[in-house]
Amino acid sequence: MRADEAVESYLKELHRAGRRANTIRGYETDLRVLLRMANAHGGELDGDVVAEYLAWPYAHAAATRARRLSALRGLLRSCGSLSLLPAGEGPARPSTAERRRPSYRDLRSRIDAVFAVIPHYADRDQLVLGLLAHLGLRPGEVLALQVEDFEEASASLFVTGWGGKRRRVLVDARDVLLRLSNYVRVSVSHSGPMFTASGRETPLRYQSVQHRWKQYCATAGVDVKLADLRRAHVAELVAGGVPEAVIRERIGQRTGPLDYAAVSFSTADSDAQIREWRKRRDTQATGMPKSTTSGRHAG
Repeated sequence: MRADEAVESYLKELHRAGRRANTIRGYETDLRVLLRMANAHGGELDGDVVAEYLAWPYAHAAATRARRLSALRGLLRSCGSLSLLPAGEGPARPSTAERRRPSYRDLRSRIDAVFAVIPHYADRDQLVLGLLAHLGLRPGEVLALQVEDFEEASASLFVTGWGGKRRRVLVDARDVLLRLSNYVRVSVSHSGPMFTASGRETPLRYQSVQHRWKQYCATAGVDVKLADLRRAHVAELVAGGVPEAVIRERIGQRTGPLDYAAVSFSTADSDAQIREWRKRRDTQATGMPKSTTSGRHAG
């Protein structure tokens, strides 16, 4: 179901029901955020979009969280998709979702298992999914890429994010950079959409990417959501000690909780990361030059 159509129909329903103007304005403001999230996923109202919307309000006041959840619940009820709302889950009960989060190590191993079954010659699939998993792009951002958005000399992609805002993303994954460089040279035109449907020049659709990903997951015998690729990458950056400001700039998320909220770290992972941080810190401290007495006090 198209998210924009569902939201428009729901708001009209609220007007017909005589709901207060302030209530409708508040719901409309919240659901515009839902639409931006849906557009980043191809425009469909699905479980991934609902999950992303539910993660959005945690940092706000209880009344705001309640209103946003109410707007979502009303929308889903209106379009007959209430099943997309996880039972007993919402901004008021984050602990329930917390208990169901996979460990970082488990999620990463499942993602690696899926990539292991993607044929090496399937350049388009390797690249589209690799940009999600290794650069943390949103599906909508990947599908909107143009050939001219890639700058090989600086290993950069210039990505159009929410609100049409452009940002530079470093292509730091060596395999992705090599494959992308070859793909642009050999497989596509000098301009236009980076990724097109097979045998056509129309841009690749989100539904096609999601379908291919589900096929690869089935072959690998694991269950991983497409949105988990971005979340796992953000978790890697956090675990690696990358500053939050740098992470936000890379993934195009200025405000709200970082998108690794669906990933938790096991005790072993946490201990390993702390030990690694301590090792780096001690090494830096040992290598710092010791201060010398000022010549003013000498002699």
